[in-house]
Parts: sequence; structure tokens; C-alpha cells
Amino acid sequence: MRNLKLRYCKELDAVAHPRQLLLQPELNGDTADTAFVVSDDKIYAVQESGNVRPKVIADLPDIVGVEFLQLDNAICVASGAGEVLLVDPQTGATKAEGTYCDVGIECMSWSPNQEVVAFVTRTHNVVLMTSTFDVIAEEPLDAELAPDQQFVNVGWGKKETQFHGTEGKQAARQTAGDSTDNQNNEDLNQDVNISWRGDGAFFVVSFVSAQLGRTFKVYDSEGKLHHTAEKSANLKEVVAWRPAGNWIALPQRFPNKSTIALFEKNGLRHRELVLPFDLQEEPVVQLRWSEDSDILAIRTTTKEEQRVYLYTIGNYHWYLKQVLIFDQADPMALLHWDTRIGAEHTLHILKESGKRLIYSWAFAVDRYERSGVVGVIDGKRLLLTDFARAVVPPPMCQKVLQLDNYINAFTWYETSLCVYTCDRRMYSYEPMQQLGGQEPQSSLLMPDEELCRLTLANLTYFSCDYLLATHSSGGSTRLLLLNKEADEDEVNDQGELCYRVQTSLRINGLVNAVTIGANAMDQFYVQTVNNGHTYEVSLKTDNTLKVERAHVQLSQPADQIEWFTIISDSTGGLITLRNKQLLHMDGHRIAEDVTSFCVVGNYLAYTQLNALHFVRLRDRRQVASRNIERGGKLVTAVASEARVVLQLPRGNLEAICPRVLVLELVGALLGRKQYQAAMQMLRKQRINLNIICDHNVEQFVANIDVFLREIKQSQWLCLFLSELQNEDFAKGMYSSNYEAAKQTYPSDYRVEEKVEYVCRLLGQRMEQATRPEDVERFRLPVITAYVKLGRLEQALQLIWREKQTDAALADQLLKYLLYLVDVNDLYNVALGTYDFGLVLFVAQKSQKDPKEFLPYLNELKALPTEYRKFRIDDHLKKYASALSHLAACGEEHYEEALEFIRKHGLYTAGLACYRDHIEFHKSICVAYADHLRANAKLDNASLMYERGGQLQQALLSAKHTLDWQRVLVLAKKLGEPLDQVAQSLVGPLQQQGRHMEAYELVKEHSKDRERQLEVLLEGHLYSRAIYEAGLEEGDALAEKIAPALLAYGAQLQNSLHADLQLFLEYKQRLLDIRQRQANNGDGDNDADVDLEEVDLLSDTTSLHSSRYSGTSRGTGKTFRSSKNRRKHERKLLSLKPGNPFEDIALIDALHNHVTKIAQQQLSVRDTCKALLLLASAADADPLAAALQREFKTLLQAVEAALDEIWTPELVGSGSMAQHLTGPNVDYLALQKEQRYALISPLKRFKPQLNLMDWQHEILQ
Repeated sequence: MRNLKLRYCKELDAVAHPRQLLLQPELNGDTADTAFVVSDDKIYAVQESGNVRPKVIADLPDIVGVEFLQLDNAICVASGAGEVLLVDPQTGATKAEGTYCDVGIECMSWSPNQEVVAFVTRTHNVVLMTSTFDVIAEEPLDAELAPDQQFVNVGWGKKETQFHGTEGKQAARQTAGDSTDNQNNEDLNQDVNISWRGDGAFFVVSFVSAQLGRTFKVYDSEGKLHHTAEKSANLKEVVAWRPAGNWIALPQRFPNKSTIALFEKNGLRHRELVLPFDLQEEPVVQLRWSEDSDILAIRTTTKEEQRVYLYTIGNYHWYLKQVLIFDQADPMALLHWDTRIGAEHTLHILKESGKRLIYSWAFAVDRYERSGVVGVIDGKRLLLTDFARAVVPPPMCQKVLQLDNYINAFTWYETSLCVYTCDRRMYSYEPMQQLGGQEPQSSLLMPDEELCRLTLANLTYFSCDYLLATHSSGGSTRLLLLNKEADEDEVNDQGELCYRVQTSLRINGLVNAVTIGANAMDQFYVQTVNNGHTYEVSLKTDNTLKVERAHVQLSQPADQIEWFTIISDSTGGLITLRNKQLLHMDGHRIAEDVTSFCVVGNYLAYTQLNALHFVRLRDRRQVASRNIERGGKLVTAVASEARVVLQLPRGNLEAICPRVLVLELVGALLGRKQYQAAMQMLRKQRINLNIICDHNVEQFVANIDVFLREIKQSQWLCLFLSELQNEDFAKGMYSSNYEAAKQTYPSDYRVEEKVEYVCRLLGQRMEQATRPEDVERFRLPVITAYVKLGRLEQALQLIWREKQTDAALADQLLKYLLYLVDVNDLYNVALGTYDFGLVLFVAQKSQKDPKEFLPYLNELKALPTEYRKFRIDDHLKKYASALSHLAACGEEHYEEALEFIRKHGLYTAGLACYRDHIEFHKSICVAYADHLRANAKLDNASLMYERGGQLQQALLSAKHTLDWQRVLVLAKKLGEPLDQVAQSLVGPLQQQGRHMEAYELVKEHSKDRERQLEVLLEGHLYSRAIYEAGLEEGDALAEKIAPALLAYGAQLQNSLHADLQLFLEYKQRLLDIRQRQANNGDGDNDADVDLEEVDLLSDTTSLHSSRYSGTSRGTGKTFRSSKNRRKHERKLLSLKPGNPFEDIALIDALHNHVTKIAQQQLSVRDTCKALLLLASAADADPLAAALQREFKTLLQAVEAALDEIWTPELVGSGSMAQHLTGPNVDYLALQKEQRYALISPLKRFKPQLNLMDWQHEILQ
């Protein structure tokens, strides 16, 4: 579906009578400015820029072959006399290397990689040499293949193998005469031509054989003959091997047609290209493939003119894309395809007069942006297809426009089509709205005297009255504004209407791309090759062109530019695609490796090798991607149909409807409240119907009546309701087309309750319908809404009401309901209505055996009403409701009720149902208390025992919870001695560390002052003991409190000192281990790791050396149970020296130790205060000072070492995480991370000391 678009035609001066053109390769990405033109006896260096005259660098008579050798930076020249020289292109000096053939040289051809050179001598010998002219092989052209390599013809399809009926066997023996024209070999052109395959592995030689006439042979790069062509008559002398390697092209004439015959490497004819002319009248002079094998150039000549035909192939069809015509007054000398990278579609044409024309072509899809029409040029035919209506695979089409001459270009505007032919005529077709129907009217315009001589490039409609084109010469370009509507006085000598140049503007540089501003038809944009500038040019009111500004500057020129317009706000921008497949939008890089792009609606679609991407034009954000077949390229996109058409490498088409475009269309339909059309498209494209609501929830809720009125099909409403989900699809699955910040909801709407909200809203509106047709239409949707809301009982009641008036309709409604709900569930719902008529109605539609459910229903009917409901609810496992019905049955069912409550744990519901039944209420409380005590909830069990009247059990439960205040209250109610009960609670409270509460009990219920003081001292409550001793008379302070306090202070001091020593020991061990690990690196660090202990490391990484690979992981311990795994972890995290995980164990122990130290602040402060209160004791103050000093030293040591112990790599910070993934993995850091994963996440962070004001100023 692509056409060849002429980007520019550059005209330069060269050398008269050229025979060959040599181009220097690109150096460092820059194109060389010097070319070499070869005539019959001279080689000229020609500068492409400036007015420098050609320079002769070599003078050698009868030049038969020339090649520019890139590695040697020299020109290899071969003469007919047999001399082969290497010439320096700068100085023209002849180098010593070279060779000589004493019999003369017919032709010379180097391989594409310039490693081998092939010669054909005047004696028709094929000589193959290396680049240093060492002979590889020499063989005569008329040498035959070995017998085992000859073709074997078994006669398939021949007359001799056919059945001839009554003619008999004699007819089979008759030899048919050769139908081709028999020519004498002396009359044939005796030229010998060589052509190499693109990879340099084979080459073909076309020559005249004495026995076969014109034929060819295929040799490899070692000079070995591989294949000879099958016998073919009327082959011509030119030959061209496609660089891709699949075809060898030669002209061939038949009595009824002229073709370019395409042979395979083995010499067998594969297929053909039928030419639109007769080779007898218009012989082929040159045949050249472009370097990328995409274009075949055929140069022909007649008495009046010379022509160049450019062919491309797609879907096994040859398209004639361009025809260039040259007058014999200044004939062509040669054509040459550019071999430089990025310039494969550049064609160089040299004329005998010395003019040099450089044509730059680019493949482009000629699409009409406002519809899906795409045009394809094929010789004199223009193939048109409207992809908005049909996808017609090429080479077929929807409509054909047949012209009298070859088409070179065409352009669209609104309903007008303008076609430009090879003879520079202009055909206008109006209108072209519909491709079907009658042939559109056409008008012909001839070029005026000036335009007859100009080659137009980048032909584009500028407005309804003007066309835009470019013409390049030298280093500048003329922008031509052509009038499409000719005046009556604008005629040529034959009286034909002419188009002419209305106005023009010359700018510096070669313009290779033009695009028109979409909304402003008075401006356009041009791209220049020289500097990558994109200029904005405007048409003034006086019909003059003016360059306004440089719109965007690229580092390299673009091959394709296109202006886009954002439909929503009418703004626009420029999209550029560079030759290195870099896609830019207003100078901002979008993507690389881009093969094609197309603007569709508010999106830019572009393809890469095997993916299709969509970019929102407004913010240049990629919103969607999908995989496509490898090598697919965009043909067109129809926004109104959400259709994208791709052409695959072999030429076939594929039409897809990307979701992002469909959602754009659906959003527009929903915005206009066209719900019927939107749902139709959603169903067709299989898009979730939730988007109808989620597109704009506020609008949908406000227009719910419009939605119900628009959707005429009852099934569509049911489908919409059944697909509803508690999810915002505009923020989830289809977020590519929506912005989360702009989504707003009604005040009472929540996404988590979306199904209930929408179904309830729709159900209410549908239930309010009064018109008979609406009531009929909404029956099924109302049932669907009830099902989505979980109101199956209401759905059944609705069907049951319908059954009273129309049994057939009720059967249909029930049948539909059974599609939505399982019949067994529906039977249970019907049973829960306690309506046996409804139950039978549903049961008849189920697979239940009447012998099973009828006796059960009859049994239920015989029961009292409340007890029947109890049995039904119990059967349906509605236990709370069943208990309420059982409570209404009276006292005779107390035992059954209590058993039912215990069985199903309905204690709270039972207490509520039997609140008025006082005695039975107490029984429930006692049963509840037993249940709570069995579940170790003694506090609540005590309360329930008390409510049930069992105070003794309540007292026992309260004692177990040590709720001593409640115990004393219950003991008083039971009449037990309070002092004795209180004394029994003191010991358990002390064991629980509740010393102050134990002291309060002793003080309240015992007058023994000694016992009170003993409780305080056992709990280390020395400050309170000193206070109590101070209020009493006696020497208890000196005799009991002071010795106990001093002893405890000394013990605490020793404990703090031991804590300090243990902390320093653990820290030093940890630092020593880390130092050893740093010294060893990752070499022997794992040498001591037991194979059984490797299981603790992550199974997803391979951290250990290859010496473990021989042991199967499955044969070791798996530690599946949590108990065994905890036991194993305790073993690994032991503090035993030499443990391979000793550092992990030390970190765990240090964290616990530091936490314990921080918790001792209050204890140290209170002990020091109590010592200060012993002013009479001589040892008290020194001991308090030493204790405070010891604890201060401990805290300072801990604070100073925290950062040293808990390093950043232990925490696993973000700076370390980047070394754990990616190509440059730090395996040592990864190993440490896996080891540290054994530590509890909390202990990987340093503990918080939470320091308080614990020091006493007087002790410092």
C-alpha cells in the first residue's frame, strides 16, 4: 500500500559523456562531498557543492571497469587492453599494486565486500582474484557442468507425456517447432555483464553461448561454476542479481509479451514481471536493484525518448510506481543507485551533456486523513480503497481510476483528487466522496512553458484553489504555489488549459518534506536536509509566500513530517520521523526504532518491530501498547470506526480495533448520552459494560431515565446489570483513556458499593414504570437487579405474583431466574418464605425427587406454625431466626432451646429472646459462663456466673484472674471472712509482680506492720518502705530497710557492671567477625556452612560455591513443621563461638541486651533516690553515686556503639538495593542481604533507648 514519493530532485553539473559513477562512503556519519565520474578514457573528481571544476585524476584509454576501494582509499581501473591499476583519488598517482591481462579485459566487477574481483577476458575466460590480485581461479565461460549437476527433465507437462486420444502415438512422436524467434548468434549483442549477490558469495555472468545463445552462469566466490541457466530464448544482455539474493533479473521477450524474467540461483525460472511495453520497440539498456532490494529500476530507450521505470513488489504483485522520461535531445548516459547507508532510495542519473540529477525517493502511504481512503499507484492505474467501509487485500482494490499515462503522484483535498502523471499533466477528479457508483468527472490541465521543464516534488494540496510543490537546483529549493483552476486565457499553443506557478519562494537548502497546517490553510511547514530546520511558511493576502520562523530544530533532518491537530482544543504540533527511526513531536523525542506512524483522533499511533503504541497528543504520554506481527507497518487509521489497518511484510493487510480508540469513541457517545450506540459498540468490541457507568458516574446517575429509555432491548439491560462489579474501570482496566484526578462521584456513592448503588437505583426506576410496554420490558432486568442485590426472596415473590395472573409468563420468568441462580439455592429461598405453594412451584423446576421433598413438606405442614418456622430455619441454617421462632413456642421447649443454644453458640441471641423468662434466662447465663470458662475467658465467665446466681463459681473465676477487688465483693456476698480471702491473694499478686497491690491488700486487711514491711522489701519498693517507716515509731529503717537497700544496691551495681562487660564482649566479637569477612571477601566465607543449614537461606538465589551443586537439596532436612524450624533457628542463632551464623546471633542478642538496659532507667533512678533517703547510713551516698556512675557509663557505651553495630547494609537501604539486581550484581552484598534476612525485621534497626531524666544532680 506504499507509494514512492519524490522528496527532491537535485540538479548538478558533472562531466559530459559519463559511463560510470563512483561515490565515496560515509566517513564518521558524514556524506563525502566528492564523487568520481568515469568517461571512456578519463576519471574525474567532481565536487557536489561549490563551483569547483571537475578534476582529471586518471587518463587511461578504453576503460571497461572502475571501483572505489574503501579500505585502500584507491580507485581500481581496468582497461580493455588488460591493464589494472590502483589510482590515488586525491593525487591521481598510480600505485605499484595492480595486474595485467595480456589477452584484454571484457569487463570487471568487484564483490560488494570488495574482497574478491571478477574479470571476463576477451577470450571469454572468467578470472577470479583476491583484493591483492592473487589469482583464485580461472575457467572458460563455455565450460560445462559435471554430469551429476545437469538438469534432469522428466517431461512433466510436455506433449510427449500427454494422452492424445484418436491421434494416436504418432502425435506424441512429433517434435513441436520452437515457438520462439530463432536468432543468429552473430546478430545478438555480444556484451558480457557481471552481477554479484548482495552477500558476495555468488556472482552471475551473462554472455552469448555458441550453442544456447544468450544465457548466464552462476559462480561462487572461489570461482567454481555452480549452475547454468535453463534453456531460455530471447534473453537480453543486461543482468541484475537482487541484493537480497532470491532473484536474478534479465529481460526476456515472448511473442505475446515482454517481461523481466526472474531466475533462481540454480538457473531455473521462478516468476516474471510483465512489462507494459515491447522489448523489440523499447529495449532495456540498464537494470538496477536498489541496495535494500526494494526497488527495481529499468532504463529503456526509443528513438524519441528514454525512460526509467521504478517497480516495487507487494503481496506477490509488481507495482509500477514511477516513470521518468528524458528527451533524446539530451539523452541519459547511466543510472546508479546510491550504496551509502540511509541513502538506499537515492537514484543518480547522469546525462550525456554532463548534467547530474539526484532523485531522492521515500516510501509513503498516500492516505486521506479525514476518511479511510488509501490510494496505490500501479502504472496507469490508481487503486483506491476506502478502509472505513471494507478491507480489500492488495493487489485488489475497491475502485480503479484508469488514466492514459503513467501516474507519478497524487494528492487529496476534501472531495477533490489531483493526479500528476509522468508527462507532467494534471488530472482533477471531483467529487470523490464515494468510491462506488459512477465514474467521477475529471478535468485535464497541461503544464505551461515553465513547468514543462521542471520536475515537481512533494506535490500537496494547499487549499481548494492551489497546489504546493518544490523544485530543487544547486543548493536551494523553490517553493511553488500552483493554481489548480486555470483561467480561460491560460492555454498553450494547442489551445489546452494550463496550470502555472502562481507565486514562488526560494529558500536555501534542499526541502525534502512538506506538510500543511490542519486548521490554518494559509500556512505550511517545510523540512530542509542541510541543517534539519523546519520552517513555517505562510501565504499572504497578496498571494506571496513568506518564511515566518523556524518552527523546530533537529540534530538531523527528518524523512517524514506531519502536522497534527488536537480535536478537543484545536491546538496542534509537528511530528517528525528521522531516517534513523527516531520519532519526535515538536522536537521532543517520543521513541526510537519507529517504522511507521499515523495520527488518529487525539492519538499518535506508531509501530516498532513487533509492537503498536499509542501516544496521547495532548501530553505526549504513552497510553497503550499491543503486540503485532513482526514487521507490520501502519497503512491508515479510521478514527470514526476505531480501526487501524496494518500491512505485514509479505503485503497482506490486517485490520484491528485497538481498545484505546474504541474507548475514545464510546466516551464520545456516552458524553452525548447515546447509550444505545455506545452499548452496541461495547458488545461488538467485547469491552466490559461497567464503563457505561464509570465513564462519568455523576452524568450516568443524573440521566438514569435516559439510559433506560435509550436501551430498548431487555436482554441488554440484563447484561449490563449482570456485569456490574465493585470496581472503577476508568481507573483500572481502561485507565489509558481517563485521568484519575478528573473522576468525580455523587456524594452518596462509593466504589466499594457500586453494584448495590446502581442496581438499587435502576431497580427503583424500573419498578416505578407504569406504561405496559415498559413494565413488560423491565420484568427481566428487575429480577436481575434483585439477584445482584442478593434479594432472591423478592425476585421469587415477584414471579409468584405474576403466576396468579399469567402462569406461562411466570414459568418463563422462573426459567430465566434459574439461569442466574442454582436451583437448589432457589429452592431453599422459597422454603424460607414459609409459602408451600411457592416451594412446590420451584421444586417442580428442579431435579429433586418428589418422593423426597413431598413427605418432608407434609411433615412440616402438620407442625404448629412457630415450630414449623423453627424447623425450616434450622434446616436452612438460619439459626438466629430459628431460635426466635422457638422462643415463641413456650416453656415446653426450654430443654430443646438450651441444647440448640449450646450446639450453635447462640448465647447472646438466646439471652435477648428469653429476657422475659427469668429462670430460663439464668440457665442460659450459666451455660454461657461455662462456655466462656472453657475458652479461658474467666473475667466474662465470672460476670455471667453472677447473673446466673452461681456466686461461688463467679468467685473462683475472679480468683483465677486476680481481680482482687471483685473477689472481695463476691466473698462478702457469700459471707466468707474477707481477711482470710485477702491473705490468700497476696502470694499470687507477688508472683505476678504486682507488689504495690499486694501491699495494699496486706495494709487493708492485716495489722501486722512487719508483714507490710516485708511485702515492700520483697518488691524492692524501698522509697515506700522508708515513707511507711518514717510514719511509725521504731528503728525499722535502720534494722531492716537500710541493710536490704544497701545489699540490693550493691547487687544492682554488680549487675550493671556485668551488663557492660557482656555488651562489650558481644560487640567486640561482632566486629572481629565482620573484619574476618571483609578480609576473606567472598572466597572462603561459606566454607564452614553446614549443608543442612543452607535451607535457611532463600531458595531463590544461588549464593554458595559450586561445591554444593553435587548434593541434591531435596535429600536434606526440609524443616517443614514450624516447631522443627524454630528449633533449627535457635540452633543456628546460638552464641556458641564458631557458629557460621555467629554474627546474626550476636546482633539478635545485642538488640535484646540493649533493650533490657534501656528499661532499667526507672529502677536505677528509684534505687538511687532511696539510697539518698538513707542519710544516716555512711555507705548510702557513695553507693548511690557509684550506681549512677556505673549506669551512666553503661548507657554511654551503648549509645556510642549503636551505629557501629547496626550498619546501613544491615538495614538494606536504597543505596544498597541497586547492587542487588540488574546486570552488575554485587554478589557479596547480595549474600549479606540473604544472611541478614534471618534476623527479625524489627531487630535489623537499632533499638531506641528512649532516655529519660533518671540522674540525680546531687550525685554527679
